[in-house]
Amino acid sequence: MTDSEREQLLGSLLGALDEDEQSALDAQLERDAECRKELALLRRRMEPLAALRINYDPPPGLAERTCRFVAAHIASPASAISKRLSPEVAPPSWVGRMTKLDMAMAATVLVAASLLIFPALANSRFSARRAACQDNLEELGKSLAHYSQTNGGYFPRIPTQGKLATAGIYAPVLYQNKLITDVSRVVCPDSSLVAQRNSFHIPTYSELELAPNSQVVDLRPTMGGSYGYNLGYTRDGSYYPTKNLYRDNFAIMSDSPSDRPDHQSENHGGRGQNVLFENGSVKFVTQSKPEGSNDDIFTNDAGQVAAGLQQNDSVIGASKTAPIVYVNRSKP
Repeated sequence: MTDSEREQLLGSLLGALDEDEQSALDAQLERDAECRKELALLRRRMEPLAALRINYDPPPGLAERTCRFVAAHIASPASAISKRLSPEVAPPSWVGRMTKLDMAMAATVLVAASLLIFPALANSRFSARRAACQDNLEELGKSLAHYSQTNGGYFPRIPTQGKLATAGIYAPVLYQNKLITDVSRVVCPDSSLVAQRNSFHIPTYSELELAPNSQVVDLRPTMGGSYGYNLGYTRDGSYYPTKNLYRDNFAIMSDSPSDRPDHQSENHGGRGQNVLFENGSVKFVTQSKPEGSNDDIFTNDAGQVAAGLQQNDSVIGASKTAPIVYVNRSKP
C-alpha cells in the first residue's frame, strides 16, 4: 500500500475527506481486502486519541464572513486584498499549501505530544515535592537523633494525660531545644497545610501551658505540622517513650496518617508516604507495611491507633493522636 493510500485512510478516520474523496475510498474498501485490513489497523492505533476528541462550535457568522471574503478575493486583485487586510501579517506561504489532511495530522501529533508532555510534567512536580518532603524528614531525623544523644538515648516523650498528650508535641519539644529553627521543615510541600505555610508556627511550651484547653484542642491537629510521630509503647501497664536503637525498619516519623480505614497519608495525593526510619533513612512507601517489615506502621499489634504493645511495635500517630486510648468503664 502506498503512502498516498494510507493518508486517505487516515483522512477518513479523522473526518478530513470531502464527499468525493470519501466515496472513492469507500469503493476501494469494498473491493480491496488489504485496504480494509490497513484501515482496521489504523483505527486500533488511534483508539487512545478518541477519548480526547472535543467538538467545538464555530463562532457565529463564520461561514458568512468566509464566503464574503472568498467572493471579494475572486473579484479583486491580490494587491487590493493585501491592502484591505493590512495591518494584519500575511500568513506564511506554506499555509496555502496545507490540506485538510495535513492539518488533521498536525492536530493528531499535537494531541499525542500532550499525552506525553502533561503526564511527564505532573510526575516531575510530584517527584520534586516528594524529594523536598524527604529532605524535611532527613533534617528532622538529625534533630531527633541529636535530642536522643542528650536525653539518655530517648526521643521526645509524649505525655499520656493532659492537654499536651498528643503526638504533635514532638515539634514544640525540638523547637524549645533549638533543634528546629526553620518551621517550614515540619510542613510537607505536598500537603494541604502548605497553603498555611506563611502563617504556620510551632507553639512553644509556654503558649501551650497557658492556653485554655479549647485552644490546645484546636492546635493539636497541626502542632506537628503535616507529619506524624512515633507513639512509644507500653509494657506491664507502663508507658515508655521510644529509645533510639538505630533500627533499620523501625518507623519513627512519616507523612501524617489519615482517618481512612487504611490510614494511608493524604499527602502526595494519597499515593503513599515518606517514612523516616530510626537509622536515619527515608523511604517512600505505598502501603502501611514497608518492604522487608511485617509491622504496620499506623496501628499496633492489636490493630489500634495507639502506643505499641512492645518495644518493636512501631506506631506513627497523626499530630492530634494521643498515645494511650482510655476506655470509660464506668457504669451508666
